[in-house]
Amino acid sequence: MEISILGDFNVHHQLWLSSPFAGHPGELAFNFAILHDLEQLVQHPTCIPDRLEDTLNILDFFLTSNASANAVSLAFTLGSSDHNLISVCLFLQFLLRIPSGGKPAKGNTIFKKRRT
Repeated sequence: MEISILGDFNVHHQLWLSSPFAGHPGELAFNFAILHDLEQLVQHPTCIPDRLEDTLNILDFFLTSNASANAVSLAFTLGSSDHNLISVCLFLQFLLRIPSGGKPAKGNTIFKKRRT
């Protein structure tokens, strides 16, 4: 089973996100990722500072258990957002099971016959 978690987490961690400090929520997120063997794929700052004292930060995450099956890229902001747009490409594989006897399960819309 693969796990992917993404979103605007607004947490900081020095070792993980190139943040100037680490807060308790950042420690929790970091420990959760380590505990579940998740890799953070967003590697460049996503938050654009709107105050002089602020710095560039990675506040948007894409945590995944299968880094090789996903691709992340950043684009410019949309509208007045202070975050860069993140584009994620997921390479999904799934297995379609046909019940024994070759008959579809009741209610399975994939295999319903067309009425003529």
